[in-house]
Amino acid sequence: MKRLNSLRAKLILCFLLLTFIPLAATGLYGHLFTRSALAQQALDRSMHQVRLQAESINSAFRQVQGDALYLSGLRSLNMLRQQTLPASVELWSREVAQDLLVFAAARPMYSGVRLINAEGQEIIGVHADGSRVRIIDGRLDRSTAPYFTQTMRLNPSGVYVSPFQSANGQGAPYIHYAVRLPDGVLVIDFHAGWLLRALPGHPGADTWALLDQNGRFLVYPAGFDPSTLAADIPHILTGTSGSYETRSSVYVYDVIYPEASTTAGAASERYWVIVRHTPVSVLYASVNDFYSVAVILIVGSILVAILMALLISHILTEPVKQLELMAAQFGHDGIAPPLPAHLSRDEIGTLTRTFIEMARELEGKRRQEHRLIERLISAQEEERKLVAYDLHDGLIQQLVGARFYITNCRAQCPVRETFTCSEIQQGCTALTNAIAEGRRIIEGLRPAILDDLGLTAAIQDLAEQTAAAAGWSLELAIQPLPTEPEKTVAVTVYRIAQEALNNIRKHAQAHRVSVHLHNGNGIDLEIADDGVGFDFDRVHADGHGLGITTMQERASLINGRCFIQSAVGQGTRIHVHVPSSISSPSAIKEAVQC
Repeated sequence: MKRLNSLRAKLILCFLLLTFIPLAATGLYGHLFTRSALAQQALDRSMHQVRLQAESINSAFRQVQGDALYLSGLRSLNMLRQQTLPASVELWSREVAQDLLVFAAARPMYSGVRLINAEGQEIIGVHADGSRVRIIDGRLDRSTAPYFTQTMRLNPSGVYVSPFQSANGQGAPYIHYAVRLPDGVLVIDFHAGWLLRALPGHPGADTWALLDQNGRFLVYPAGFDPSTLAADIPHILTGTSGSYETRSSVYVYDVIYPEASTTAGAASERYWVIVRHTPVSVLYASVNDFYSVAVILIVGSILVAILMALLISHILTEPVKQLELMAAQFGHDGIAPPLPAHLSRDEIGTLTRTFIEMARELEGKRRQEHRLIERLISAQEEERKLVAYDLHDGLIQQLVGARFYITNCRAQCPVRETFTCSEIQQGCTALTNAIAEGRRIIEGLRPAILDDLGLTAAIQDLAEQTAAAAGWSLELAIQPLPTEPEKTVAVTVYRIAQEALNNIRKHAQAHRVSVHLHNGNGIDLEIADDGVGFDFDRVHADGHGLGITTMQERASLINGRCFIQSAVGQGTRIHVHVPSSISSPSAIKEAVQC
């Protein structure tokens, strides 16, 4: 209650009460009445869409039935029935085939149209494969086909619709639509894909499916597992349209009757069910949107009340707050803030001008320091390169020449003077080791791989060579960098890694070493070992931590940080974080924070 003694707290409380009470009443009304209305509207929209899909499928079936009845009354077909002479039968058979060919070409939803006589022999047929329509040659026996036997049981003009059929057993690409003729059966092969073309082919916000009256899924999106809905299917197979809602899902469904007539002796019509499965969160998104808007209004009103109270209570301290904000911003990102356009001429304004001038001067000196550091590191590396060149072109060449002369001398040494030959061999071995050591020193002074392949390859090569020489078990996790860092940064990170691995080799007595290089907000290098460790504070107090100090100073030169954790008998962990570019604003920010 002590906080309410201030005028600021009282104003904030009053504004909140005046805003929250009416909005709370509005929200309660919306929760009680608006939710049910919006939910019913969403359910009605979903039901309407399902009915449209069902009507589209029923319309397609009516069209197929009309086409089948039309074909059964073709003049050429009636003329064919009247022929008795083989030549006339052959002539009118070709006429019927041509009529069916023209008809199939005009109906891309049909994969074939076939005429089967009463004995089950397919006497005329056309086939469409999407690109062209052709007449089928030869007679095929269809007497055992289910669609033939079922249709022959019907009365003339009766229609039979087969279940979904598939040539490869992996789906339902077509349906047989058969019409009973006086002397046989007319079959239309109807593309199921055309029938269900309006249904989504992949699961999305909602899932569409087609079931038969036994609950078997006929059509469903690719990647969808029908077993996930198995528990809810009995509530959908009611034989009528409707909806069913669970805690997480809403099912809206309608009934489709694919057959225009029933088979002989059937007790009830066969039907399919088209189902739309929608998560509750998706179907009732409008309700959630209403709640979101209500919450936004309430929060917005509260924020306006708070802002008004703060404006009144802080009107006299605003210049000081502005100066405090500029100081905090400068401490956060290290960039001098611009001079405000409307700056008062009082003491606070003078203090603000003085602060901005100091910040600009400090920023300029910091950038100048970065440029000097970059030139210093570049000069050091150039000096190392020159020393490496001098060693390679001078001392190493002389050592190679000396070994060459001694080798020739050994070759000319008489066999009986074995002692002298042994001494010469020892000299050759010593020179070979000296040459190898010299080349290792040259590689350490300026590794060519850093220039040729970049920082990640150089770190990996350094770790692998050092581990091989020291006999460590090495764990590498080198993440590729999207872009190669600045030369100064790459050299510094490489030198820190080189110093850390050399220290482990000299002092740690380690068996396992891990080197991790990661790229995030800058570059992170972590090197850990399972060696003997050391007392960090004691090493610093004794003045023996030269390598540690060197790594930390190298990191700080490019606005980075080097953290070292160690304890006696617990190994050592070195973590280095440096910016990718020492001239970027993030690098300046880190420098100011340091």
